[in-house]
Amino acid sequence: MEVDGWKWNFAAGFVPLLAGLLVLFTSWWSMSHSDAPWYLGISSLNFSFDQLRATSPAAGPFVEVLGSVGGVNIVAGAVAVIVVSRFALRRGQAWAWWFLFFCFIWVGLHDAWSATKFFLRTGQPLFLMPYTYCTLMVIGLFKTRSVVFQ
Repeated sequence: MEVDGWKWNFAAGFVPLLAGLLVLFTSWWSMSHSDAPWYLGISSLNFSFDQLRATSPAAGPFVEVLGSVGGVNIVAGAVAVIVVSRFALRRGQAWAWWFLFFCFIWVGLHDAWSATKFFLRTGQPLFLMPYTYCTLMVIGLFKTRSVVFQ
């Protein structure tokens, strides 16, 4: 039996997959082009990695670990959403619905809130990705709710 609506959650997982890769690659790019403005993939911020490092000896390593660990973990979470949607939610396993609900609450809402604050402070529209993720997750969770609430 295939649960109707699982593809929405499956598709939602590709949004943070792209976002995580973007964080990883733009961090690497900005650190390797340390005198250029910090690149975000769609635009740049008004400081460079060199300027950031000049603020404190620990600033450079801190930003390096945030970009690397953050990007890799976003990708890992995205892959989990994709795999759980495809192989468990699709087959109607209730635990998968609860896992994806947790991902929506813990990751989706937090990221949407954080990206909105970032937009309000910088004008950078990175909030589009978490809002897309949340929208797809809500549609998928609603369509597959029969897995848990019959």
